[in-house]
Amino acid sequence: MIADVIRETVAVLSRIHSVVLASHVNPDGDAVGSLLALTHAFNQIGMATQPILVDGVPEIYRWIPGAELIQTEPTQSQFDAGVVCDAGALIRIGTSLVPLFESVPILIDIDHHVADGTFGAYQIVDAKRASTAELVYDVILEMERAFGKSLLNADIAQCLMVGIITDTGSFKYPNVTPQTLAIAAKLTELGAHPAPINERIYENRSYANVKLLGRALEALQRSDDGRVAWSSISAQDFAEFGATDEETEGIVSQIRAVRGVDVAIFFREIPGGKVRISLRGRDGVSDVNKIANVFG
Repeated sequence: MIADVIRETVAVLSRIHSVVLASHVNPDGDAVGSLLALTHAFNQIGMATQPILVDGVPEIYRWIPGAELIQTEPTQSQFDAGVVCDAGALIRIGTSLVPLFESVPILIDIDHHVADGTFGAYQIVDAKRASTAELVYDVILEMERAFGKSLLNADIAQCLMVGIITDTGSFKYPNVTPQTLAIAAKLTELGAHPAPINERIYENRSYANVKLLGRALEALQRSDDGRVAWSSISAQDFAEFGATDEETEGIVSQIRAVRGVDVAIFFREIPGGKVRISLRGRDGVSDVNKIANVFG
């Protein structure tokens, strides 16, 4: 039971003094929000924290409370524990960070992606959750009980609401459950209103992002039966608009919005001759991580 694992994990956390936290490369709202929510909670109980994202915080999420705390590389080499949020597999935090996280005495995996890459002594992993933020919410509730201290506040609520909103497509995706909505209601009571958060994320696009969206829609293709649609952005496109990969946020959802499409795929060429791929599925084929797993 996830509740039992959370209880055991928090009991272990009560005995440590320093923790390093990370999430996946090319972080989305769930990655940034979950990471910062835990950082705020750990700080409140007097734990030394170091949150790290090797790609940094995307511009559209830099307003989230505590975003300035996130580093792109560690400033020390030893921690009592490591927590990885929303990564799918340890390698997804970035190859430069893997040795550090493999060396910590206690490694904790918090994720709603269930793949072959689960890791760590403590695995708070549940594919039925719409976002990792939901699991982090449960962890913080258990911390409140264990430490006898109120931790959930407006800042943490905003962090978690960002994670839920971005991983549910503003509550539009089929992964939304009654539990998702109940948690969102509690976060709203704490001051994390969905409307302004949605506006900051989805209605505050950079010029380059909009231009890239146009280029992606121009290149849009679909299968003969119309169930699969895909598009791509080349390195030349990025250079033409002076854009970075973080400015492709949300484009795959626009591809998925085409009527009749069950699976959307978005390819983009990044420096070093590499290609990053995003997948989104509709109800019935929503578990697209299985496709990603086939290709490693």
